[in-house]
Amino acid sequence: MDHRLAAAIALVLISGQAVAQTPASAPAAAGAAAKPDKPKWDVNAPPGMVTRQIRINVDNGTWMNVDVSRDGKWIAFDLLGDIYVMPIAGGTPTRIAEGLAYDQQPRFSPDGKRIALRRTGAAATTSGS
Repeated sequence: MDHRLAAAIALVLISGQAVAQTPASAPAAAGAAAKPDKPKWDVNAPPGMVTRQIRINVDNGTWMNVDVSRDGKWIAFDLLGDIYVMPIAGGTPTRIAEGLAYDQQPRFSPDGKRIALRRTGAAATTSGS
């Protein structure tokens, strides 16, 4: 008797899963019109988000990634999620990547004409100085 009860319960559970899956696959099989594609998510322009810029002046940082160009004239570094380049002798840095996306780990390409960076988990490339 216990085996019959277990078999009946298993049959009810299996048939319940099949019924639950049928409506989701039915419209596609019936050739119903597809829903219009939603615009892709853009981390730099999230829908409904209002932002404001706040100026921050710093003269040092921590947890920074730095790379030196092959010719030894430039450095690239990240600071607070943006990427900067500046002459290795010093001077004012130039921001080359900014926005809400968190940019990090700049690397000069072997020819020194591009800087590769990591942007919010995906590789990206931008031209450097």
